[in-house]
Amino acid sequence: MSYSQLTASERHRFYELRTTTDLSIRAIFLREGFANALELGRNQSTLSREWARNQSREKDYLPELAQQKMQERRSQSKSAFSSVSEICIAEIKERLKQYHSPEQIAGRLKRQGQASISYETIYRMIYADHQGLRAYQQYLGKGRGKRRKRGGVNVNRGKIPGRVGIENRPAIADAKIEIRHQRKIP
Repeated sequence: MSYSQLTASERHRFYELRTTTDLSIRAIFLREGFANALELGRNQSTLSREWARNQSREKDYLPELAQQKMQERRSQSKSAFSSVSEICIAEIKERLKQYHSPEQIAGRLKRQGQASISYETIYRMIYADHQGLRAYQQYLGKGRGKRRKRGGVNVNRGKIPGRVGIENRPAIADAKIEIRHQRKIP
């Protein structure tokens, strides 16, 4: 299950539970009636992080302050591909039209001193459709690689090809009359 932050209403409910019961987060979490979900449907670690991350300087938890802190952190967070300039994107589009691979584009841009961008970032921008780059996917030499299933590599290891089981050997071999009995394979 993926992590998601608390909503404003969940923060208010958490505040009510914390202040009215005057119990620790663990005690609230394990208390009978809250059975493993604390009415909020959240894990104990999510609530502990919320409590620690959004306290005031006086070590008080206020839901309005917690919501405000969350919004400030979100506004300051880094957005994807923000360091890639418009000129660089135009150059990438032009070179993709000429059927250059992202590896070639990254190397050429670095050699010319225009921009320092990795080929992996170019692939990510194409697959994320950053500024319409998904349309340029057709100019890539290969399709997007599929991930190989892990753990199934050595399935046939140690098996003899064309092996015939011992239960299928002829009766004369059981008699052990002949030395080096040669069995004829059908």
